[in-house]
Amino acid sequence: MRLAEARLRELADSCDIQVYRYRMLPTWRLVRTDSTMFVSAFDAGWEGHESATYKVMETPHGPLFRGFRRMFDAVIDGAQRTV
Repeated sequence: MRLAEARLRELADSCDIQVYRYRMLPTWRLVRTDSTMFVSAFDAGWEGHESATYKVMETPHGPLFRGFRRMFDAVIDGAQRTV
């Protein structure tokens, strides 16, 4: 985690990036870029990097993007920003 944060901190000099640590059990791995999210899941049998990754885009009537955004925002509200 510290190595990943260090590399992402280097990117912060050239782009807008935010990284947070949170205390809940990880279920989802989310990478959010404006109106697109890349989502994968953690489970007892595999880590997030071993899981399929899904591209979820914001659409006028798309519930998945809105649901993940709402959950993502709730996690961020209780998290500590590290980058």
